[in-house]
Amino acid sequence: MSLSVQFQFMIHVLLYGIFIGVTLDFVCIVKEIFFNYYMQWAIIILYWLIQVPLTFVYIYNVNEGIFHLYILIFLIVGAIIYFKFLKQPLHRDLEMLGESLFTIAHFIKKVVNILVISPIMFIYKLVSDIIMLFLRILKLLFYTPLAKLGKWMSSKKKERRRGKKKTNLNTEEE
Repeated sequence: MSLSVQFQFMIHVLLYGIFIGVTLDFVCIVKEIFFNYYMQWAIIILYWLIQVPLTFVYIYNVNEGIFHLYILIFLIVGAIIYFKFLKQPLHRDLEMLGESLFTIAHFIKKVVNILVISPIMFIYKLVSDIIMLFLRILKLLFYTPLAKLGKWMSSKKKERRRGKKKTNLNTEEE
């Protein structure tokens, strides 16, 4: 690897370190929106679980899998450059980006609710109402007359039992 290629790679890694700083700052802005302490930690852990493999894939693709110590140093220097010199001017822009993304997400949620969820719920309610109407009709046609017939039959059995004389089973066997 020539010196000019190594210098270009150092610039790439330095810019990638700045990218890591920007994304970490954006994740911290988004994290502040969630008030739940555990949710904030989950967001940070998820960020690093995505960022570390992404960084190594980037280094593998750009530098043909060679990982030197100066790569890590330039990643850290890039992040430090962002946090020392670029954070203040870009922080408001990142906040506006976060707010706009949440506004867009809220709009998409409303659109999905109106166009997808509401029709599905309407169809579900319509089908369940039709099924309930069908079951009520079946109840009126079959259950109610059969229940009245059953009550009438049970009252006839009680009348027969009352009319018969009770006998002891032991005396019948003898």
